[in-house]
Amino acid sequence: MLKQGTYLDMPEKEYRALPAINYSSLADFKESQDHALVERVPKSYFEEGTAFELLIEDKAKGSDKFGARFFIANAPGTMPDDLAGWIESGEDLESKYVWCKPDKKTGEVRFNKTYDRRHMWLDECRANPGKMPVGKDRKEMLDKMVDNFLLMQPFADAGTENPLAEILPIANFQVPIIWYVGKMRKKALIDCMIETKKTIYAFDIKTAADIERFEWMLKNKYWIQEAHYSAGLGQIFPDKNIVWRFLVASKAAPYISQPFCVDPFSMSDNGTQAYFDLCTRYFAWVEDGKPPRGWKDLKSVIVYFD
Repeated sequence: MLKQGTYLDMPEKEYRALPAINYSSLADFKESQDHALVERVPKSYFEEGTAFELLIEDKAKGSDKFGARFFIANAPGTMPDDLAGWIESGEDLESKYVWCKPDKKTGEVRFNKTYDRRHMWLDECRANPGKMPVGKDRKEMLDKMVDNFLLMQPFADAGTENPLAEILPIANFQVPIIWYVGKMRKKALIDCMIETKKTIYAFDIKTAADIERFEWMLKNKYWIQEAHYSAGLGQIFPDKNIVWRFLVASKAAPYISQPFCVDPFSMSDNGTQAYFDLCTRYFAWVEDGKPPRGWKDLKSVIVYFD
């Protein structure tokens, strides 16, 4: 059984404000330097991932962080894309209703029925100020995902069959770390972490449209996250073995969960060098004042013919 140890400590608000290289910046920069300049706008679908993570933590720790941030909304479908951003920034939700033009005969003004779904969500949120909504059907989906997630055995490959329901109660959640590589200051916020005498077990909780989609994302950019977080933990805990797992929950029925990691050989070989090169190029770009480029290098595409 994994045992709890000691952990780093820093207020999350202080962590968020700290200028440092993080995984998201590197992943955007890998796409292009212009992508790294695009401001991140809060979107409602991000909140489902946050809700899922809080439900996991509540199950593990007996807390009620989900209830502190969310309420169950009696509204159809998923919440409108911009609603989370409006709530997060404290905008006046009453101003977000859409009205028809006044009736030419009576002068009466009515809500535009095209926006009925938005209006129902706004009604629910105005009755629960300051909280994020989760629709009833989505909450039922999240609960099923949580049940399957906690059955997962992330270290079965190593002969440890403890399910997450037994492992996560001894974990620390939302652990910020900061480290330096030369002049580069780096940071990471680890979803879950467990320290033993010899090993650091680190987890990142993901939700995905389906498992296949996640695997594609892992090959495209999530490998950067594993490299980044593992490098930071390796520097902070140089005498300990670092074990990393992505813990992935699918939103597609039957809501299967699966642990992932990058193949250790590929990460220790080409992956480590690719991460180092990416950090070097990103830091040089930042030092140069973050100039935009507006285009990407030539891509030669292989086409197979019969």
